[in-house]
Amino acid sequence: MENLQLGISFYKLRYRSWKFEQQINVYPMKCLITIICIFWLSLGMAQTATMGTIELEITGMENDEGQMLVGLYNSEEGWLLKPFKGAFGKIANGVTTVIFRDIPEGVYAISVFHDKDNDGKLNRLFGLPTERFGASNNAPSRFGPPRWRDAKFQLLGGTLKHSIQIH
Repeated sequence: MENLQLGISFYKLRYRSWKFEQQINVYPMKCLITIICIFWLSLGMAQTATMGTIELEITGMENDEGQMLVGLYNSEEGWLLKPFKGAFGKIANGVTTVIFRDIPEGVYAISVFHDKDNDGKLNRLFGLPTERFGASNNAPSRFGPPRWRDAKFQLLGGTLKHSIQIH
C-alpha cells in the first residue's frame, strides 16, 4: 500500500511539474503576443495633431503711434485672462498684420487693442477703455468686454485669414 501511495504521489508531483514547465514555456509567448498587440493598437490611436496658421489683419487705428497687442485664446475659461499665444504688431498706415504659426486644430478667439503709449496695458478711465480694442468675428462689446461665444472660431488646419476692425 505504501508503494502505491508513493507511486501516486510521484505521479502527482511529476504531473504538476510537467504542468508548470508547460506554463513557463507558454508564458513568454503570451507576453510577446500581448506586447505586439498593444504596440499595433497604439499605432492606430496615435494621431498627430494637424497644425494651422492664423493670418490676422487689424484695421481701424486712428494713427500709427504705439503698437497692437494681440492675444490668441483657446478656452472660454482663459478668455481675456490667460492667452494661449500673444503677439505685438507694428502699425503701418493704420493696418497691422500678425501671423500665428503652428497652431493645433481647435476653437480659438482673438482679442486686440491699440497700445498707444506702449505700456502693455489696456488703459481705462472709470472702468471704460480709453484705447481702441476689438475681438475676432468683430464681436460686439455691449455693457462689458466681448463674449467668448461671439468671438470664437474654429481652426481646422491650413491657413485661416481673419480680419478685425477695432473701435
